[in-house]
Amino acid sequence: MKTKISILKEHCNSIGREHKEIRFSIVLPCIIKDTVDQVNQVLVQYKRKDKTLEEYLRYLLGGHAVGTPEKILQGIKKYIDIGVTHFILHFIGLDETTLRLFNSKIIRVL
Repeated sequence: MKTKISILKEHCNSIGREHKEIRFSIVLPCIIKDTVDQVNQVLVQYKRKDKTLEEYLRYLLGGHAVGTPEKILQGIKKYIDIGVTHFILHFIGLDETTLRLFNSKIIRVL
């Protein structure tokens, strides 16, 4: 994504458009749990049968929004640092506990 934004900024400069007028968004698969073991349980439950756990994690956009709240905050902040302002999250293994955890540990911090 960083490379794509950089190319777009260069193109904007070449045609005289202000790149800051453009809003960047991303769709991220999200698995958030309190512990790595809980995250791995969800990964195993939902991963494709033809993929290893590591391959499935890479398939989920490198896992930037997969893990404990601390790891997910780091991943989201990386996108914010390159200019992403809108996030569309696809929660895998969604339940009420997941939403409460995301609200208390991610939304309230950002």
